[in-house]
Amino acid sequence: MNMASGDTHTVLRLADTKLVLGNVCATSVFNGRSLGDFATLLAITGTSLGATRALYRWLESQGESYARLERGRGPEAIASMDVMDAPPESWADLMITVFVTEAATSAVAGRLANHADRLLANQASMVSRDSAFHMAYCIGWLKVIAEHEMESLRAAMEMRLPLALRWVEQSDMSAREAFLEACAPLAGLASRPLPGAAPRPQQWDTRLARPQALPEGLWNIVRFKDAELLA
Repeated sequence: MNMASGDTHTVLRLADTKLVLGNVCATSVFNGRSLGDFATLLAITGTSLGATRALYRWLESQGESYARLERGRGPEAIASMDVMDAPPESWADLMITVFVTEAATSAVAGRLANHADRLLANQASMVSRDSAFHMAYCIGWLKVIAEHEMESLRAAMEMRLPLALRWVEQSDMSAREAFLEACAPLAGLASRPLPGAAPRPQQWDTRLARPQALPEGLWNIVRFKDAELLA
């Protein structure tokens, strides 16, 4: 595949971030506090993994191998946002993690919604639309959390948002303002200004927009587990 195109870099990052988000939500389902949480986390799982596969298909049309994308790469080749590298430590942390991940992917996908390739443009629009629903769900919970677990909310925001902002800036600087605008409600809930982007570490993969391979624990929930069934 010719990965010189900025569009293919961006689409790979979006697809892999949705891959990881879907698996994180699937793993977190049993931490839900109500039946509605179970249903919503499963819905986020489904739409995220659906977006991943649709974006992989677009990359296939650009010369990539779909089989390689879905099950032929190791943890060092996954281009997901590193905001999810560390597992959420609380329900507040999970809601912040999902929110900032969706805000970031929506902002970057929004820049592709007017792409000349209509297939990609339509898929990017769907990513932004689905993200809006998921963010609304998270904000509902974060309003409750702000009343009872303010310190947990603030700690999660200070940890996760800088990583998401860095990913946006590295993926598409023109999406930065859209991301910050989407995250403005977090500043209101936390009664604190939004933190800035995390600095880029010395070890940084420009193509994948992340500093290292997926951590082993995260890779174990993301990796394709039943390849033998395809034989």
